Amino acid sequence: MNFTNNRRPIYLALWLAAFLFAPWSSQAQVTLLDADDHPKFVTGLPNPEKIDATNGGYFSMRMMERVQWLGLYSGEVADPADKLYTSVWGYGRYNGPVTFPGPTFIAKEDEDIDVKWENLLPNEHLLPVDKTLHWANPPRYPRNGQPTVVHLHGGHTESASDGLPEAWYTRRWRDRGPTYVKKIYHYDNDQEAATLWYHDHALGITRLNVYAGLAGFYLLRDDNELDMIDDGTLPSGDYEREIVLQDRYFTEDGQLFLPSRDGDPFFEGILDGADLGDLDPSIVAEFFGDFMIVNGVAWPKLEVKRTKYRFRMLNGSDSRFYVLYLEDENNPGVKLNIPFIQIGVDQGFLNQPVNMPNGELVIAPGERADIVVDFSTLPAGTRVIMKNRGPDGPFKGFNPDNSLADGEGGALAPADPETTGLIMAFDVVSGSAPAFGVNTSTTLNNLTEYTEGQADNTRRVAFFEGRDAAGRLQPIHGIINGDNPKVYGSDDPAELNGSLAWFEPITENPMLNDIEIWEGWNFTEDAHPMHLHLVAFNLMDIAPLEISEDGGADGGIVVIQQDQEEHHSHLSGKNGIGRYVVESSIVESGPNANVGTPVPPAANQRGWKDTFILPPGTRARVIAKFDRPGRYVWHCHILSHEDHEMMRPYEVIMPYNRPAAPVVQDFDIFEPILSANFPNPTSAGTTIPFYLPADDDILLNVLDMNGKVVKQLAFGQYPAGNHTVEWDGTNAAGTPVASGVYIYQLHTSSDVFGQQMVIQR
Repeated sequence: MNFTNNRRPIYLALWLAAFLFAPWSSQAQVTLLDADDHPKFVTGLPNPEKIDATNGGYFSMRMMERVQWLGLYSGEVADPADKLYTSVWGYGRYNGPVTFPGPTFIAKEDEDIDVKWENLLPNEHLLPVDKTLHWANPPRYPRNGQPTVVHLHGGHTESASDGLPEAWYTRRWRDRGPTYVKKIYHYDNDQEAATLWYHDHALGITRLNVYAGLAGFYLLRDDNELDMIDDGTLPSGDYEREIVLQDRYFTEDGQLFLPSRDGDPFFEGILDGADLGDLDPSIVAEFFGDFMIVNGVAWPKLEVKRTKYRFRMLNGSDSRFYVLYLEDENNPGVKLNIPFIQIGVDQGFLNQPVNMPNGELVIAPGERADIVVDFSTLPAGTRVIMKNRGPDGPFKGFNPDNSLADGEGGALAPADPETTGLIMAFDVVSGSAPAFGVNTSTTLNNLTEYTEGQADNTRRVAFFEGRDAAGRLQPIHGIINGDNPKVYGSDDPAELNGSLAWFEPITENPMLNDIEIWEGWNFTEDAHPMHLHLVAFNLMDIAPLEISEDGGADGGIVVIQQDQEEHHSHLSGKNGIGRYVVESSIVESGPNANVGTPVPPAANQRGWKDTFILPPGTRARVIAKFDRPGRYVWHCHILSHEDHEMMRPYEVIMPYNRPAAPVVQDFDIFEPILSANFPNPTSAGTTIPFYLPADDDILLNVLDMNGKVVKQLAFGQYPAGNHTVEWDGTNAAGTPVASGVYIYQLHTSSDVFGQQMVIQR
């Protein structure tokens, strides 16, 4: 495949040099590695290095750039002389190799661990960085390296160790984000056996850091699972493998490629209607590569014996939804009729295994599925192909006949059968193998779901689409509050009805240990994987929305586009806060607006989850217990969406009338907590709450976005317990400060804690 770029060189190995020294109008050509004719099913499936953390302890990890073979060849045959090597980013222990994907942690329930994640990445990114986004934006970028922060996806983790987007840090912690807390992350592992994973989560650059290679598995064991391994119910050892699915583009010399500029392959039309001007390079709305990468290798193969295998499936792609099924290579077009069952979801086992609906596994970005495939009835020499019929574009759900919906009553084409429709091969070989007892009648778990009657509160959160200042499609979150009108500039979150930018007031603030129902309302044309940090939830039901086009007069729901001048002007300021949202949404409804008949989740979605698929034009309900205090986030797990504002913070609040000696509920609170100020935004005064687990010397300052102290609010020794400090919105001289974003920092004897607030004059 030859494509001409009329603007500049984009061989990624030379990208920085082109950026610094070549004029933007320079002529260059880029050639992509041909996925159609690339050798497939010739390279063994890599087995990630294992880190045994089952006895707890301390682990020192590093993030580095390295050159790795990803199973790529320059020719159409697998000639060792034609191997291509790729620069990637990876994780590794200090006494072990750095790899993409990173090593797999094997942890044990209630055996807590501490991990130091050291950033040793170089100054230059492997991929073009869009600095027009609301992103980490280190003050000396890129002199001190690239911003990163590690999130344990699915972990029941304290806020300080959750890997929040603004807790980023650069090489050797030289620059740190406004909510950075500490170097060593603590994982309690106080949850049941599950397939978790860790990945980068830095603000506005997550998609690039994960694409470069920053992701790995984290498998949590418990006694229930170990008993089923010991008695031969579950496959283990060589018969249990992790499988992470990702898609990529590569240049002809084997380097990672991501379209980002006019003239780039696959860039034209992605930003249809956008006026980029000087915005170069640019994010794209979604990304769909043509190379299928499994455990860091293109189209691998795995030898399997005639028995059952357990596969820990993870969708680690940016935007791609997979619809996976199995075929005998010698009988194409016919699904293989062998036991293909699901035993677990994101955060644990199902109560009983279930057969795959339609013989297929649908898995969205960020989701995990624990599956078992039985090869015992197949003769040696059989090649089983795992195939994908998910679309090479945004996923919109299914039609009644199980074809891929196009959102307009028609059908989408499935993945390219020569490239993205192929995942990997399983080659059945002879030899003795143990038999494993798991089947659809096996009892795996005793999960008791939360019920609607247990809920303390119900929240309505929404998925919208608009346009940013460049005219680029911008996905964004928001809220639905019944018939409340949108009150622009309001300090009351209850009056904010519609789309909300990252820095607008926190509207989701559950009380500690409350059980809440969250309704996700999808007003976009595509499906979104909705992910909540901290909690494990049950999916309750999904129902169609009744959406009309006439302002809601017929009783339906209508989404009305508003421009920035009305909607977000009060947030315009430094670092692009607010200015990138120029078309935002409010919601109106007629007197009889309603949703359709709710449908319960499929049997293979009835376990503990943290990510679920929200189809277009639907409302889904989940229920969860919010049992740790502090700041977290919820977002779409299409990485290109969360990097472009489809992410919102939420905070679990402790009761402010709590006594000085903390009440032990589900756990003890041993660290200081700096909570969200209220109101936020504010035009005058605001209250800043914080909690101290013991008597301590503290310093509380307000800083501007350049890190300069605006005013000292508190200093000295404070007793253990809850405290509040008032700020009247003035500087040290008593002069009211200008509108904008400010940081408030709490210094204690153990660490420094930070939050952000908005002053709106």
